[in-house]
Amino acid sequence: MDDHESTDDTLAGEIPEGVGPEVFRERLRQVAQQDPVDGAHIMLDDEVVFLEDIESVEAEAEAHKSRVRLRSGLIIGGVTGAAIVAALATIRYRRRHH
Repeated sequence: MDDHESTDDTLAGEIPEGVGPEVFRERLRQVAQQDPVDGAHIMLDDEVVFLEDIESVEAEAEAHKSRVRLRSGLIIGGVTGAAIVAALATIRYRRRHH
């Protein structure tokens, strides 16, 4: 039997020790600016978000959470670093019809 008990105190999406949330926000900003017209999109909060539609990625009052502001004015709030990493790990491409 393992001497270590499962800790339910660790929340899903918690930032790893020594890594600040600005790392995840900055990476999302970089990816959104790389090739905005190629139809790249991610899933955030069960919504398809085209990278070209991301206007900004900002810190929320709770420093470990982020707010993604879209060019349409829509704001997706409460995004954790883990959610950003998961979204970026599954970037998909498709032709976008304007």
